[in-house]
Amino acid sequence: MNSVAFSLGDLVREYRTKSEMTLSELARATDVSKGTLSKLENGEVKKPDYQKLQVVMQVLGIPYEDYIGLYVQGEKNTLSLWTILEETIERKCSSTIISQIAKRYLIIVKGESYDAVAELYRFAMKQEEESVKFDLLSLIFNYSRSHGIMPYYAKSLFQKYIIERNDFTKLNETYQSGKYILNYAGFLDEEDRLGLYYRLAVHAYSLSEYLESIDLSHYVVVHTEPENILRSYAVFTICNAHYYLNEFDKSREYFRECTKFEDSYSQDNVKFMIGCINARSGNIELGMKQLESYLENPSEWNIVHAVVALMDIYMSRVAVESAKKLFEYETIMEKSIQDPRTAPLKRAHLAHYYKLKGDILLYDNDSEAALEYYAKSTIEYSKISAHNKAYNWLCLS
Repeated sequence: MNSVAFSLGDLVREYRTKSEMTLSELARATDVSKGTLSKLENGEVKKPDYQKLQVVMQVLGIPYEDYIGLYVQGEKNTLSLWTILEETIERKCSSTIISQIAKRYLIIVKGESYDAVAELYRFAMKQEEESVKFDLLSLIFNYSRSHGIMPYYAKSLFQKYIIERNDFTKLNETYQSGKYILNYAGFLDEEDRLGLYYRLAVHAYSLSEYLESIDLSHYVVVHTEPENILRSYAVFTICNAHYYLNEFDKSREYFRECTKFEDSYSQDNVKFMIGCINARSGNIELGMKQLESYLENPSEWNIVHAVVALMDIYMSRVAVESAKKLFEYETIMEKSIQDPRTAPLKRAHLAHYYKLKGDILLYDNDSEAALEYYAKSTIEYSKISAHNKAYNWLCLS
């Protein structure tokens, strides 16, 4: 007795009994012979005809996901399995079912495992549903590791990291898993390898690991052509990392490199960053004016950073009224981080803005509103695992 056929048969019998249908009634409703249905229920059909099986399931009201996983366990044709795999995507089935079918597809592949993995990887990368993509990549990762298919072991590991790094509550953990991929970077093509180094550079920067960020960014700078947009991003990351290390001469050096890039992102960074560098390196008046000028026409990329930088300057001078004027940007700032993939640093700066606003409200003796903003600051910091900063306001004297 075939266990897979029995499992399907058991499912059919269960639903037929619930429906109070006889085999004869089911045969008339499905145009499938009574004998075939009887053999199906008794586990005597090794591989039911897929089209006839679907008719039976539809008549009995058996959910697709309840039977398709059982059916594919007996399927040995790769083309048929691939068709069913595409069907599960069209039906928006759970990632568990989709992965189960993809796993069966890999199991029955004979002598073509590399090509099969490559095809499944391309299929996974087309998926819009993140959970489906992640589960398929996990399957490819495990299969490639056990079969020594190193290019797709590295590729799937990298793509999993891209998804996992968007969980900002696990920034430290995902950074370590990302660094592990560097051991297999040689198996990645040039585009993915550069993408890995740049993403790790940004990740390190978000964790305030500025020296590591600089090293990783340097790799991108060295291995990209001057016109490559990734190069401009890496140069700006280095500029910022030196800035936060208080190495302003080096920050200015890379800032000058940033001015050579003509894309809108780089140009906006230049307009914003010059004020920050001047203010932090001692020319506070000039830096303050440059940041004020920038905020006359800010971009969504840098508005949070610019407001916070300027507010810090005002508060260091106890220019509370000037700081209050920056409250008008709050709605735009909050809108700019609506994308859940917004960089952790931007969220950290928004959290710092809430903290500063709480300080101002407390200064004005509006303790209730101040507590509200301290709480908002805590929530934002918690989203990026910055728990030490999240609860600093509790230590207010």
